Amino acid sequence: MPAPTFTQDWFSRSIPGWQFLLSRMIQKTPHLRVLEVGVFEGRSTCWLLENFCKTPESTIVAVDTFQGGVEHQSMELGGLMKQFEDNIASFGSSAKVDVRAGTSLDQLCRLIAENTPQFDFISVDASHQAADVLGDAVLAFQLLKPGGVMAFDDYIWSPMRPGTENPLLLPKVAIDAFTTIYSQKLRILPNLPLYQLYIQKH
Repeated sequence: MPAPTFTQDWFSRSIPGWQFLLSRMIQKTPHLRVLEVGVFEGRSTCWLLENFCKTPESTIVAVDTFQGGVEHQSMELGGLMKQFEDNIASFGSSAKVDVRAGTSLDQLCRLIAENTPQFDFISVDASHQAADVLGDAVLAFQLLKPGGVMAFDDYIWSPMRPGTENPLLLPKVAIDAFTTIYSQKLRILPNLPLYQLYIQKH
């Protein structure tokens, strides 16, 4: 199989945090269940297959519209889903990758309605607009196992000049609202890179 191909690398900065958390998690749960809300070309999914989701009992559910978000409007994204699938296929992994094409809100609701088994680790990295991030957080939290970890990407991301930000178009205000409202049901994991925010479900 050809090697995976990627045009962007928005994931490598997250590897130290993911490596730290998943290496501990896999000692107790060798067959991980992972939910990725937003996968783009599959760089993070490929990394998971290569490093932590190696067994036939391991599962990754990948949710994406494969059309990009508002911040990707200047990019040519035709064939993104095929590129993702080709990249995953290049690993020939025995782990199951369940691809759910559609909006995150729709697909998360479907997973809840299907009574899908809860996940050990969830990455939330879909739409960056606050209302969408808040919806993703609330729904994904229902799918997270007690003791499981959820990672919010781009916690302090902003494409706007300082002083011109519209907080409703950024993830941080939604993540802060979620962690405040759910504060009795989770804890924020300390001493991890702030570009992502990690929480653990009580």
